[in-house]
Amino acid sequence: KKYILAVLTISFLYACNGAGEKKGEHEGHAHDSAATPLDAQTQEMLAIHDSIMPQMDKIMDLKKQLGNEVKTTDSLIKVKANSLLTARKDEAQKLQGQLESADRAMMDWMHAFKFDSLKAMEETAARAYVADQKKKIQEVSVLMSKSIVDASAFIEKTKE
Repeated sequence: KKYILAVLTISFLYACNGAGEKKGEHEGHAHDSAATPLDAQTQEMLAIHDSIMPQMDKIMDLKKQLGNEVKTTDSLIKVKANSLLTARKDEAQKLQGQLESADRAMMDWMHAFKFDSLKAMEETAARAYVADQKKKIQEVSVLMSKSIVDASAFIEKTKE
């Protein structure tokens, strides 16, 4: 359900952006010389989003793998409990939580970002809004990357 919601949200953002371009509200893309600084700033923010959106599939896959690891380790603990197995289970659960936080942060950003409101804002307010949203999506990017790297390393370690 979250994946479908994310796709719909992205489609909505693109539709809003495309509608503005058709009406002439945007004179081009960030690389066009006629683009205003606000257009360029908005494009940079959306480019960050677009670059990390494909990582959502990886997050879902890693959460599933960690869930399987927790179940397997839990079964082993029931047979013969020891501190190594308990630590492994705790680490997997911690990493699952980090992935969930990254997933939630992306969803929260997409739900909070209001492209239509941006168009209606006075230029100074719009610049501040875009700068704030860019900072937030950069934070989401860092959170997603770290959680993916940490979870991937853990899964690779458990395969050895």
